[in-house]
Amino acid sequence: MKTTERILEEELMQLKKIVENARKRLETAPLGRLRITRKQYGVEYYYKEHETNRKAEREAGEESNHNGNGRYMRKSELNLVKRLAQRDYDKLVVKRAEERIRAIECFREVYDKTCLKNLYRETNSYRKELITPVVISDEEFVKQWQAVEYKGKTFEEDENIILTERGERVRSKSEKIIADKLYSLGIPYRYEYPLMLAGGVKVYPDFTILRMPMREEVYLEHFGMMDDPEYADTALYKLGTYEKNGIYLGVNLFLTYETGKKALNTKGLDGLVRKLFCEE
Repeated sequence: MKTTERILEEELMQLKKIVENARKRLETAPLGRLRITRKQYGVEYYYKEHETNRKAEREAGEESNHNGNGRYMRKSELNLVKRLAQRDYDKLVVKRAEERIRAIECFREVYDKTCLKNLYRETNSYRKELITPVVISDEEFVKQWQAVEYKGKTFEEDENIILTERGERVRSKSEKIIADKLYSLGIPYRYEYPLMLAGGVKVYPDFTILRMPMREEVYLEHFGMMDDPEYADTALYKLGTYEKNGIYLGVNLFLTYETGKKALNTKGLDGLVRKLFCEE
């Protein structure tokens, strides 16, 4: 789910590109005016030349049939008709798009100034100690989210000790790669944070990730032995359990995987993480 800020930013970029392209087309657009008349037997097009063209004709001593309504355009001139119509449309596109750009920019200015997230951060430090904020900043939200203490799954005594850059213990080298990627990009996450599902079922997603600025928790599971039939069955059962609890693959649940012959795709991991959790 995109934030209002992101939606507005994307629309602004799109509008500015539309204006740029329309202005380029207008640079080579024909002069003159197109008049369209609906007749009983169809539509007729009339062309009234631009005063610049009329002046050039007079200076050259040429004469043409002009009247107040312009000259009738034949079927052979349909391409010119279309170019004139496109030019008139492009002029309106530029006008309307620029009006919308100004409207969005004005809205964003007011929207940013009235943002409640910034109010507590802007409050005097002495007053902060006396109040309970209604809404906190994104930075403070992340800080509080990451400060939550919890007990994950226990490790067996004979398991290898694999530590991430953040200093936590994980179960495989691939999980270390994933954790280190999240950490290097500044993406808030918890490793094997307990999640209570319906019926008192407790699961431990490999990674619970805080997606900002929406402040929503999503889950990333790494399935490391998908060529093992028993392991694959367990993985599919786990996915089914997630679905029954409103956690859907590609919505708030994401996967990485590998087999004995196919290692974790680190390039794909980088693209996935940046696409899902990094502002572009």
